[in-house]
Amino acid sequence: MPDVVMKSVHTEGVGFAPILRCYFDKCRIQQIIDDNVPLDPRRKVLSHGEACVAMITGILFQVLQLYRLCRFAFDTTVLSVILPHIAPHEYFDDRLADTLDAIYDYGIGNLEMPITREMIAQFDIDNHVCHNDPTSASVYGEYNNKTSEGIKITYGHSKKHRQDLKQFVWSLSVSSDSAFPLFQQAYNGNTADVNTYVEQWTRLVDLLDREDFLYVADSKLITKENMAHIHDHDGYFIAPAPMYESYKKAFFAALENHHQERLIPYKDQTNRGFEAPFSFSHNQKEYEFRMIILYDQGLASRKRNALHNRAEKTRQAFAELTPRLNAYQLKTRESIDKACNDILRKYQSAEFFTYTISNEPVVTYKNKKKGRPKNGEEPEKVEVITDHFSVALHFNETAFEEALYRCGYYPLITNKSQEDLSIEEAMMAHKHQYKPEHINRRAKSGFKLEPVYIHTPKRIEVYLFLFKIALQLVILIERTARKNLQARDKGLDNFMPNRKDVRNPRAENMLKAFEYVVRGHMQLPDGTSCGFVSELTPLQREILKILEVPDHFFSYDYLFDTS
Repeated sequence: MPDVVMKSVHTEGVGFAPILRCYFDKCRIQQIIDDNVPLDPRRKVLSHGEACVAMITGILFQVLQLYRLCRFAFDTTVLSVILPHIAPHEYFDDRLADTLDAIYDYGIGNLEMPITREMIAQFDIDNHVCHNDPTSASVYGEYNNKTSEGIKITYGHSKKHRQDLKQFVWSLSVSSDSAFPLFQQAYNGNTADVNTYVEQWTRLVDLLDREDFLYVADSKLITKENMAHIHDHDGYFIAPAPMYESYKKAFFAALENHHQERLIPYKDQTNRGFEAPFSFSHNQKEYEFRMIILYDQGLASRKRNALHNRAEKTRQAFAELTPRLNAYQLKTRESIDKACNDILRKYQSAEFFTYTISNEPVVTYKNKKKGRPKNGEEPEKVEVITDHFSVALHFNETAFEEALYRCGYYPLITNKSQEDLSIEEAMMAHKHQYKPEHINRRAKSGFKLEPVYIHTPKRIEVYLFLFKIALQLVILIERTARKNLQARDKGLDNFMPNRKDVRNPRAENMLKAFEYVVRGHMQLPDGTSCGFVSELTPLQREILKILEVPDHFFSYDYLFDTS
């Protein structure tokens, strides 16, 4: 038995709140917001910057409804660590909504620029290559679309095929350096992706104060209007060519007429590439760009397998169609022709298969008159001709072989010169396009961007701005850790189950390591009280070191100081 048993010990969870406070301080988020967004003189306690810090913290802790933030402040010590001078009851939803309205009135972009620039400067983010990817986010319930302010929540093309739900479009631009989010913007739910790229490029130019970065996007960027605008304003872009007829014709011609390809080592395989000139006219002006055609072994294998599967499924579907002919809804040439076309369209195999519908009528005879004939009387017969259709499927082996040859090749279009952008650099820029897509998936899954619990469109826009700041903090935490792990050439041990030397830790896992850190106080036998903070484990201290968070952020004086 111990000599002394403490019967009154009070503890409060601290978790990773000090780490968040450190990064909020480094990025000066609260200060920048308070310096720019005017505060109503009647607001005496909670500033707009402090309200934003509280809402960003709520996003990271999955407290996504404004009315729940007040209860979150009462139930946990997270906000009391980050904002120790603010009482929990100050985070009521009407006060937070006032901040959202104030930021919208000030201008989201006007506030987004200085905050992101401060982060870029503090953490030395490289912005020579920027990626953009729009996505759609579905919403549930009633939304106030009567106001003229803010985006319009409406039906549109859903990326997750939920045409029954209203949505908005969210376009996110990131740096190739660690997929750091640079700029975001919300659009009406029925906005086509093709109409967002030029505006996003313009916003990046304003943010970075330069035009010479390489703008990477998907194939919807490649329109004459978009390419001409970026090129005429001294910008650079690269994106896959869409397979419309004009681009497909240029792509196939380049494949047929090229004579040499360059070998490009990539991971554990060797890719190939070559380039050809690409030109078009727009508004009576000629543009000469580059079409870079790359060959990827992994892509070729997947596409060849898919091509064989489509051909086999087409044959199987026609074989299953044959016994159903001349019955029910397949008795006419038109209905059979439609069924055949549906099969070719479903398996995208019209290029490789043709079919002929043949009719061999069957002649039968029946009595001309109804009823039983008289005894000894030969009934008069009439001829009945019934259509009997058959379908013959023809396989175009030459076209199929040509398609197999093209498998693995894909075209990129860029206006950057060969001296400034080699084929190898172009390939890597395109292969890193997964970065904004990964951030979008992470926002929707891990941080639950959907559903949005705010019902006013203009407040949704501001909330998305705060959501992007939360993503920025997550990426900065991961980037700092991975940079320091690379510098010391040693990963984290005892960090993940059954794994050693982890060099790419996720922010969620690093922060979870501090889940059971507590602060508290106890009543000693002599009547005095004693305060304490959990002693950090060696792993926790190592994580703080690679995150560049000083140990004093978890000290007793720091956590209990409310001055």
